[in-house]
This record gives sequence, C-alpha cells and structure tokens, in this order.
Amino acid sequence: TTVRHFWSLTVLLCCLAAHSSGQKDTDFYTTVSTLSGLIHVEKQVKVDLLSYVERLRVVQDSILNFVQDRQPYDDLTSPSALSDYLKHPVHAFQLIKRMTAGLKTVEAQIKRMRKFDPLIKIREMRKQRLLPWEEDFQGLATSLVTLQDTYALDLHELTKGHLHTEIPRNRTIPGRLPLNARDCLNISQAAMRQAMYDLAVKWAEQAVAKGADEEPPSIPKQELDRHHEAVVKKYNELLGTRGEAAEPGQTHEVPEQDRAKQSAESKAQLTQEVTPDDQEDQSYKRLCRGKLLRSPKMESQLRCRYYKGQDGFFALQPIKLEEMNLKPYIIVMHDVLQDKDIKELMAFAEPRVRKTLPYLFICHIHTFYSAWLNEDEAPIAVRMNSYLRALLGMGTSDTDEEAEAYQLANYGTGGQFLPHHDFLQDSFHSYNSSADYYLQYGTGDRVATLMIYLTDVEEGGATVFPTLGLRLTPKKVNLFFISLRNSDGARILHWVVFTVCIKVTFFCLAVANKWFLSYSNVFRLPCSTDRNASLAPLV
Repeated sequence: TTVRHFWSLTVLLCCLAAHSSGQKDTDFYTTVSTLSGLIHVEKQVKVDLLSYVERLRVVQDSILNFVQDRQPYDDLTSPSALSDYLKHPVHAFQLIKRMTAGLKTVEAQIKRMRKFDPLIKIREMRKQRLLPWEEDFQGLATSLVTLQDTYALDLHELTKGHLHTEIPRNRTIPGRLPLNARDCLNISQAAMRQAMYDLAVKWAEQAVAKGADEEPPSIPKQELDRHHEAVVKKYNELLGTRGEAAEPGQTHEVPEQDRAKQSAESKAQLTQEVTPDDQEDQSYKRLCRGKLLRSPKMESQLRCRYYKGQDGFFALQPIKLEEMNLKPYIIVMHDVLQDKDIKELMAFAEPRVRKTLPYLFICHIHTFYSAWLNEDEAPIAVRMNSYLRALLGMGTSDTDEEAEAYQLANYGTGGQFLPHHDFLQDSFHSYNSSADYYLQYGTGDRVATLMIYLTDVEEGGATVFPTLGLRLTPKKVNLFFISLRNSDGARILHWVVFTVCIKVTFFCLAVANKWFLSYSNVFRLPCSTDRNASLAPLV
C-alpha cells in the first residue's frame, strides 16, 4: 500500500546536513502551535482576572461600608464634646468593637484576597513558559523587521496590519489589527538592535506620524520624539564614521535628512564594491523573493524522468524525478509517501515538541522548535526508514548508526535557517581533529541530508542555495535529499551553502530532517559516470 499512495517528496542530493549547533540564547521562539495554545491560556487568565475582580468588589463593598458608616462622634468638633462622648461606657464599648471586630472583618477579607491574587498564578505561568517573556515580544518584533527586509514588505501596509509585497507577485495578505505608535516604536527599537538603522529610522517616522493622529495617544509624544532623534543621530553618525563601509541595510547612501535630495547620479557614485558575503546576502534575499538567478543555459541541462528505485522496488509505479541542479546533484521526487504517514509522524512529533518548549532557544543559525524521533520510539520511523532505504539505497537506521534520528522542526512567524553548511567537521572543536571524533564514535561525518515538508505554507518557507542561485518552493510532504559523491565533494562540501526554510511569513512550517552518516554509506551509493543510472548524473 505504501507504493501506491505516496507523499509528494523532494529529494536533494548534496553532502550537507542541517548544522544545528550555535551559541545558546535564552529567547523562546513562538510558533503557530504555541500561539494557538497561548490563546487558550489567555482565556484562562481572563477567567482568573474576572473572578478576582468579583472578589475585589466584595472587599470593596466591605471597605466602603466600614469607611462610610458614620458614627456619632464624627460630628463632634470640640475636644470637650468628644471627651464627654467617650465617658459613656456603651460608647467606649462600641468604638473598641468597631476597631477590633469590625476592622478585623475587613482585614480578614483582604487577607483572603491574597490567596486569590492572580499575580502569583501569572508569575508561575511565566516560569513554566505558558506565558511569553519579554524576549518573545522582542523576538517577534525582530521577526517583523527581518521579514520586511527579506521580502521587501510595504511599510505602510505593514502598519495597517497587512502583508503586501510586489515580489515575486503583487499580493496582499490582509490582517485585522493595525499597528499603533507604540508598536511602531517597538519595531524601530528591534531594528536598532539588529543594526538595521535605515529601517529603524523609517519605523520611527511611522511612530511619530501615527502618534500625531492617535486619541488617546498610545505613547507620549516626548518619548516618540526622543527615540526618533536618537535613531536619526545614530544613523547619521554611522554614515559619517563608516560611510560606504557600513554593512548593507545599516544606512542609505546619504544622511537621513538629505535622502530626499539625493539624485540618482550621485547615488551611483556612492555604490560600494560588492563583497562575496554581500553578494551571498543579496542572492539570499532575491531568492527568497522568488527571483530567478540562473541562466537558461543552466536550466537547459536539467531534465525530468521516472525513477524505479535503487533495486527496482518502484518498477510498477515509478517515481517522478525532477532535476534541479547537477553539481551538487539536487533532485525533486514527487508523489512518494502517503499523507496518512504525515499525520502519524506529526502525532508522534507534537507531544515531543511540546515537551521541549520550555527549554528551547534561538541560536544564531536557526529559529525553530525541534524534537527527535528514534526508530525505537515510533513504528512510523521504522516504516519510513525501510521505505527510504528502498528509495535511496542508503542505510537509514539510527540504531545501527547508519543515519541520525528524525529531527522534527516547527517554524513560526519569521522562523528561519540562515545560510550554513551541513557537515559537522567544523563543530568538533572539542576534539584535536575531526578524525579523533570519527574514530572514537565510528560513524563518520554527515554525507547526506533528507528534508520532508510536513505542512504547506501560504508564503515563504522555501529552501534556497544562495551560491547556486537555486530556490525550491515548499510543498506538503516534499522531501529533499542531498548527497555529494563525486571527486569534488570536499570542495563543494565546504563551499556550497544553503538555507533550510527562509522566513515563514504566514502559517506554520513543519519539517522532518534526517542525516546520513559516512562510514555505513560510503559504498552504498557509489559514483557513476552514467547519466542514466539511478540518482547519478554525469558528473
């Protein structure tokens, strides 16, 4: 049955794997799944707060009754009259009773309120990561800035709550909630933290413009003006001290106050020499926006064909194979696995991802949630390993150290995997050499990467290879397999950089990754000079 109804898988052959190491950060990255849970938490917080307000009303009434209960001595103004009043034993009894038993009733009600204080519960929920932290808010503001920068989102539409881009197609994803002046200020501050001073100035200008029309204002005008002045000053200082040497995105060609006056001719004179890193960054963004960077000549060398598997397992129903690149060899396979298997995989993944949520972090390379699924934990992992072994001809068992377990990654708004290498050699810094690691563990480095898209996304989420000018659009149950097997493998291994999941602008992207290890697979998929051989172009 697995042969007949399949997923749509994209297979990429290239010797890179997701390098998930990096310096830890304490930020907690919110995905769509956690945001959905946060809505339920918000409802509970509302119930708790309303219950607290009702109890407060009871205490308030009790306090008001005590305060507003007028006593005969309230009208006595002279000390002698007050003294005569207190000489009466009943009057003295009533006063003492009022300030003991009567006041104790109010005290008891106030003390009981401490037991129902929602602040204690809210703090505990934050401690358990059921509620977001300040870092989450700042992280999402940063995501908006990076999304705007990467996809060239229209700033004015963004302040209205809409996502609008003209690249790769003129399209608007409407939103229901606009941004106010304080929101724009927060995003400007996020841009400042990312050293994106040109965007920081634009968001500060939007904050000032929004604040002028707000009634009541969401933030004092003085605070807006101070921030705007500070960001413009920083912007111009950077230009004055670093000029054309500033990093791309940090400044425009001229100071902020003179931008409108700058002509196209003078801008051209200020064009800086493009460095390889800058070129890669620009290629990354252009690919994210859907632009084509490869020539027709390069595309003309690619072809499509039917694939029967390494041992002919798919002879009765061949797999549709589409070549995307030759060096390294990257292909897309369509209609490969069943959709029900995705549901089963996601069912095993969700509790494991949720279990790790309080302990996850953003590193400088990726921003997503992840969990690991071993073949001894789920039948679906065993079935997928067996199926992929027949499909690819490579060892897939994590128990036998032929490959790593499945990494289940969940990307949210602005979730990304920055350009990186997949091999692990550079990450073995704790050993004298990578050979020490290989010899000690007997597995070898990663020689292949497998990626499976488990969900669709409306915008974004593509896999791009900046140095190849290649963009692969995500599709549910697409699988990417990457393997380098030619003599140039070492060179390509170290220099080909790709991005797993650009920025997810809308909806959530879930991916299953698997990495194959060299020692058990080095002879399973040998090099071939036959272009017609399975998974082997003429390289």
